[in-house]
Amino acid sequence: MDDGQTGGIRISRRRLLGGAAASAALLTAGGATAAIVLHERGGGTGKPGSAAVTASRTAPAPSRALESADTRLRHLLRRAAFAPTPELLRKYAGMPLDAVVDDLLASPAIDDSATEQAIAALKLDTSKPGDVVATWVARLIRTERPALERQVLFWHGLLTSGLTKTGAKYGRVMLTQNQFFRDHAFDRFDVLLKGVVRDPAMMLWLDVHTSKKGHPNENYARELMELFTLGAGNYTEQDVRESARAHTGYSLEEKTGFVFRPAQHDNGQKTFLGQTGNFDADSIVDIILRQDAAPAHLARKLFEFYAYPDPAEATIAPIAEVARSTGYDTKQVVRAVLTSDAFYSPQAYRAIVKSPTEYAIGALRLLDATPDAHAVVNASRVMGQTLFDPPNVAGWPGGRTWLGTSTWFARVNAAAMLMNGATNAARPRQGTQGFRGGAVAPANLTAIFPSPPASADEAIAMAALATIDGGIADDARATLGAYLDEGGGFAALPEAQRLQRLRGLLTLLVASPEYQLL
Repeated sequence: MDDGQTGGIRISRRRLLGGAAASAALLTAGGATAAIVLHERGGGTGKPGSAAVTASRTAPAPSRALESADTRLRHLLRRAAFAPTPELLRKYAGMPLDAVVDDLLASPAIDDSATEQAIAALKLDTSKPGDVVATWVARLIRTERPALERQVLFWHGLLTSGLTKTGAKYGRVMLTQNQFFRDHAFDRFDVLLKGVVRDPAMMLWLDVHTSKKGHPNENYARELMELFTLGAGNYTEQDVRESARAHTGYSLEEKTGFVFRPAQHDNGQKTFLGQTGNFDADSIVDIILRQDAAPAHLARKLFEFYAYPDPAEATIAPIAEVARSTGYDTKQVVRAVLTSDAFYSPQAYRAIVKSPTEYAIGALRLLDATPDAHAVVNASRVMGQTLFDPPNVAGWPGGRTWLGTSTWFARVNAAAMLMNGATNAARPRQGTQGFRGGAVAPANLTAIFPSPPASADEAIAMAALATIDGGIADDARATLGAYLDEGGGFAALPEAQRLQRLRGLLTLLVASPEYQLL
């Protein structure tokens, strides 16, 4: 389906907020359902944003959405692989979902050399922070292993580190950490914890490299328990101090990275979580993972990333048991989440607000678009997230925080940019370090419309199925039909105008509240 050169689609703030436009109809009819469902099910931390405020009585019932095998597959692929792309849907059509999960979790074995070559061809300068971020974004867009990258994104959000502490001089260490997470994405949790304490980015982020005998730094020791493994209330301040002693002597050399300095390590007896001994960093991890709170903490973090927020204890318990019984085999814990009844329950459907990264990468992969990675970096930044630059040691809060008024319109603009194409897109504000805009080619309409739709109804059905599982309210469908048929009927329009309308249709759907939810 060759769309040639078509006019751009523009969606203004007035058109979004006005009552007569197709976009407003979508937001106030079909879109509000997503907001209400999110609020009623406890599937988020609150209302997602002010744009979606009115309910439609004709919207599809979310409680029935996952009864369809096709929708269950699309739901799984959104959560585990960023988007239900046509390629993945063809690959997994008719396959039992447990087998699909197993295949997705085997993705580290897939050859991704073409992605490596494509990234190398970009000739990014990783001494610059913007190019460091763009390197991962380019991989996210192109990779043949999206399930692996989703898990890398999980580790980046949990075991956080950022450019604000590494600085431009050491910016490359973020990519080193990123590769460590990739190499061990589905490994045992203890392997990740014992590796990340020796990771230069983490050492800089939480000041591990400054911790010396007689002057232990408590930052890493505290976050290891509070954020990474146990949660608040499951350790004491004395445990923090004793763990910090065990982490002394871990240092950095500019050329060689991690180095252990025995003379700076505290070899004295330490009492930690009820045990006494001459513990080092690895011993601390082993003791932590024997605590009753540890399996549930990891299970909850993974469940909330893949399924929905605030699960009941009874929902987490069997997944925590998988963590405990398998020695914290992350692959098996993720599998337990993705094959659980809770994952396919009504409470899970569209229960997670997409982060800017999930929103952008999902749309790009769905629409088979490969823009300049810098444009995506900047669009994501305006939407509220820059990879490798979390706001604090706890990472991004997520949930409703992603969708304020300004970030909502940033998403709408990103959708229009994706459909139209742009040059020097998402140009950074003055003073933003190391980021620049770039060219964005228009999305590939063939990804959604493999054959030209013959009517407005067919176009809406194809586009809505691809973007929001077909779950569009009757009044929104009617308004979108009127938009497509304006000027003599969709089928009678000149080809260039039909293609422009299809881009407008996809822009509205990708900007809709339903599409903001995983």
